[in-house]
Amino acid sequence: MRKSPFTHRISGFTLLELLVVIAIIGILAGLMFPATTGALRRAERTHAENTCYNLKNAISAYFTEYRKYPAEVGADEQAELRTDSALMDIILGADNDVGETLNPRKIAFYSGKQAKRAPSGGEDTDGPWRKGITLGEDGGGELYDPYSKFYYVRMDLDYNNRVEKPSWDESTGATVLPEAILIWSAGKDRQENEAKDNIKTW
Repeated sequence: MRKSPFTHRISGFTLLELLVVIAIIGILAGLMFPATTGALRRAERTHAENTCYNLKNAISAYFTEYRKYPAEVGADEQAELRTDSALMDIILGADNDVGETLNPRKIAFYSGKQAKRAPSGGEDTDGPWRKGITLGEDGGGELYDPYSKFYYVRMDLDYNNRVEKPSWDESTGATVLPEAILIWSAGKDRQENEAKDNIKTW
């Protein structure tokens, strides 16, 4: 009686099976990308909004301490201050002429995370940093939003318990708001006059 020769078959994926698996992975990745991008954008907006409110609280604490707002004498209320060193040196109590004059007790009213290096610069950025504060040797610094821009600040510098609304805000017909401090970020597009994605405290 003759026995048939033993054949050993190596199991594995065929080319067609591999292509199907790769196609499925590609489809799943395509579905996940928008969700991940959306979550990152929401996280950045939340960070910017929280920072706006934290800075507003810091300026309120400064007012409580000194009974005035952190601005040079004669500053225009309608002018939009930025969170560069001119404002932040006062809030942080820097060891320089501005910090020592307008915050003589050198109280650090604001604290936050160290800014991160921005992945890429551009003409519409204020510096190579994002999402935090940079600190100098004198204790001063600059505060950046998640989009490498300074925040915008308006304060009730004539002390009448209202501030003129920024021109880009068309949410109401009023020209002034019953607020003492307005803070906002230009948002992802970095264009302050484009109100669609601006992040604000009012």
